Amino acid sequence: MDSNLEKNLKLCDLVAGTFDLHVFYIDPAGKIIYESPNNQLLNPLYENQKQSLFTRLNFYASKPYDFPLIQKSAFSEKFILISVFNNQAFEGTVLIGPTVAYSLSSDRVNGIIHDSLGFFFRDKVIQYYNSIPVVPHERLIQLSSLVFHLFNQVYIAPETVWERNGKLAEPYEKMEKSDLIVSQNLQANTYHERLFEKKMLEIIKEGRVEELTQLPTLKEEEVASVLSKTSYFRSNKNHIITLITLVSRAAIDGGLHEEVAFSLHDRFIQQLEEANTLEGIRELAKEVLYTYAEKVQQVKNERYSKTVTTCKDYIYKHIYENISHDDIARKVDLSPKYLSSLFKKEVGITVSEYIQNTKINEAKKLLSLSKTPISEICTLLNFNDQSYFTKVFKKVSGVTPMYYRERHHLLDRK
Repeated sequence: MDSNLEKNLKLCDLVAGTFDLHVFYIDPAGKIIYESPNNQLLNPLYENQKQSLFTRLNFYASKPYDFPLIQKSAFSEKFILISVFNNQAFEGTVLIGPTVAYSLSSDRVNGIIHDSLGFFFRDKVIQYYNSIPVVPHERLIQLSSLVFHLFNQVYIAPETVWERNGKLAEPYEKMEKSDLIVSQNLQANTYHERLFEKKMLEIIKEGRVEELTQLPTLKEEEVASVLSKTSYFRSNKNHIITLITLVSRAAIDGGLHEEVAFSLHDRFIQQLEEANTLEGIRELAKEVLYTYAEKVQQVKNERYSKTVTTCKDYIYKHIYENISHDDIARKVDLSPKYLSSLFKKEVGITVSEYIQNTKINEAKKLLSLSKTPISEICTLLNFNDQSYFTKVFKKVSGVTPMYYRERHHLLDRK
C-alpha cells in the first residue's frame, strides 16, 4: 500500500477512535477505501445505499475543496468533508458523520418518516436517530478545522470555515431574481425565537443587507417548535409563512410602501407552496430576507443625496469609534460648514445630533439584547463618562438606560 495512503487511513482510524464518529475515506473515483469499524447504522431512508447518501449531500468524489466543507442532508444529518492533498495533488476525501446539532424530538423524526414515506422502516429510523452523536454546530466547525490541519498541515481558523461555508450558498444575482446571500446557519425554521427575531427584524427595518450574514445561530431546526406534527416538511413551510409576515411588516416600518410589501408577501407565499424540497424552502427563506432588506435599503437611499447617504453609512460603520464632524467632512471631501448645511437640510438634524441618535439606538440594542454592563456600553460607544451617556440617552429616548433595560431586556424572557 502507498505509504501516504497508509498514513491517511491511520489518521482516519485516529479521528474515528478519538471522537467516536463514523469516518469514510473515498478516492477521487468515488471508491470507498476506508470505513471506520464502529458499526454506525446507515440511515434506513437511504435503503442501505451509501451512494444514495453521497447523492443527498451533493458530494462529488472528484471535486476537491481547499477548506473543510460541512454539508447537511434533507434528513437533518450533518457531515464534515475534508479534501486530502499531497503536494497540492488531490488524493481523496475524508467524510465524517453523521451528527446532529441537537437530539431530534419524536415529532421531528415522525415528520421525517412521513415526508420520506419511510413507514416500513419506522423502528429502524427511530433507532438510527437515537444513535446519532450530538455535536453542536460550533464544535463541528472547530472539529473540521482540526481534522483539516491533521490531514493537510494547513490551519484554517473556525471563523474562516464558517465564512467559507456560508459563501457556498451566496450566488449574487440581479434584484429581479432576488439575492440569496445568507449564512447556511440561518435555517428556515428558527424564526420564531424572540431574541433572534428581534435582531433580524431590526436589520430588515434598517435595510442593513450586509448584516444578514452575521446573524448568529441561536436555534437549529432540530429543536425549533413543531408547527405540524404529521409532516416535517409542512412544519418548515409554516415557519416560513410566519417569517414572511413578520419581515413584510418590518419592511413597512422601515419605509417600504405597503403595496410593494404586500405584493412581495403574496408572491413569496405562492412560491413557498410550490416548493417541493427542504432545500428549496430554505433558499426561499434567504430570498425573503434579502429581497425585503434590499428594498428597504433602496427606499432609504433614495431619500437622500449620495453625499448624505455616504455620511450616514460612515457613521453607522464607525459607531464604536470616536467620530467627529471633521472626520466625516474629510470622508466626503467637503468643508465642515458646507456639510453641516447640506446634512441639516436633507436629514432635518445636525451631523452631531445624528451621531448621538445613532449611538443611542445602538446602545438600545445592547441594553435589550445583551448582558453587557451599562458602564461598558458607555465605553464601547465612546461616551466620555457614564453620567454624560445617561444624560444623552434620556434626552434622545426619554428614559434612563437602566429603565430602558428593565423594560426591554429579552434574554431572560421565554
